[in-house]
Amino acid sequence: MKKNPAPLLLLTAALLLAAAGARAAGTSGASFLRVGWGARPAAMGEAFTAAADDVDAVYWNPAGLNYVKRLQQTFGHNSWLEGTNLEHAAFALRRSTASVIGAGVAYLNTGDIERGNKYGYTEGYYSAADMSVLLSYARRLKKFHAGATLKVVQERIESSEAKAFAADAGAIYEFSPKLRLGATLRNLGTGLTLTKEAAPLPMGLRAGAALQFSKNLLLTSDASLPFDDSLSLHFGAEYIYPSPIKGARLALRGGFKTASMAYLGATSALTLGFGAEAGAVGLDYALSPYGDLGLTHRLSLKIKFDALSSKQEAPEIVIQKGKRTIRRGAAEVYAETLQWFAAKAASEKLSKTERSAILQRIIDKFSALGVDVSQAKQLLGAGQ
Repeated sequence: MKKNPAPLLLLTAALLLAAAGARAAGTSGASFLRVGWGARPAAMGEAFTAAADDVDAVYWNPAGLNYVKRLQQTFGHNSWLEGTNLEHAAFALRRSTASVIGAGVAYLNTGDIERGNKYGYTEGYYSAADMSVLLSYARRLKKFHAGATLKVVQERIESSEAKAFAADAGAIYEFSPKLRLGATLRNLGTGLTLTKEAAPLPMGLRAGAALQFSKNLLLTSDASLPFDDSLSLHFGAEYIYPSPIKGARLALRGGFKTASMAYLGATSALTLGFGAEAGAVGLDYALSPYGDLGLTHRLSLKIKFDALSSKQEAPEIVIQKGKRTIRRGAAEVYAETLQWFAAKAASEKLSKTERSAILQRIIDKFSALGVDVSQAKQLLGAGQ
């Protein structure tokens, strides 16, 4: 029986309306928390709330960590504006068939900043740096994925330093085999006090959708509502080129976002990028123009140890028959289960509802074991 996604949609709408009433003009502290991690999400217009399906989910939506099969790591460099650089590293590790943990750290360095006196002369230089440390947990409940991230945030300007604590909460609902809906509440926490008054963190809400339009084309969209700014819309696309080389692929990405159009011009809305993957290693690049402020470049390296697992290390199903313990590969059992389903559907002339219910149980069982269930999803989407 298909679950009704209305509760998630109603909750998201209520949170967005509540946030609209609470929003106030002004700026927040720790603004570096707004700068997204990863070249892949950046190239897709930062529309990644529902599309998060790898280690980048540590930043974008912790619920997306549930799609990590085994272990993933990422290292990223962001050549930001005015000589500012943001570096980050993160990992995600599956603990069980239903839960995943993740962690990450980001460091922003502004370089040397000129100190001037009231007469306009330079009196040396000073530096500023920001850092955040993240710890995430995600859990899968059939079609519903939930996750949370705890953060320690630090800002330093010359000899002044301040710390804050924050949390993100995220959810993803698999509306159908091709469509996912997602929502996040970001940076809920304490304020930073570098001066006499505490500055609030850049809290906000995001809601989005990810549509697998075809086998090689992913379309995404987000609505982002910062509590201290106006609503912005984000759209992205990713096209995977079929590769004649086994284990390799090339991705082209593009996006559009309205967040900075009002004050940086129309060109700041565009994002572009690409990715290349061979075996377990992938390299992603993103280019984002910011009007008169210049261009930003993001580069990310990902290592997916999911792809390194050998046949002997593949997930197993343990069957207990009396005193005998039988271990079988989950992928092998999955293939036999699909053969059983095809035979049962034909011999017993199952209805569409009965076939869908059985396929959904197969998908839930074997996807939690890290098995590629794309064939079962295709059958479910086709109404077989």
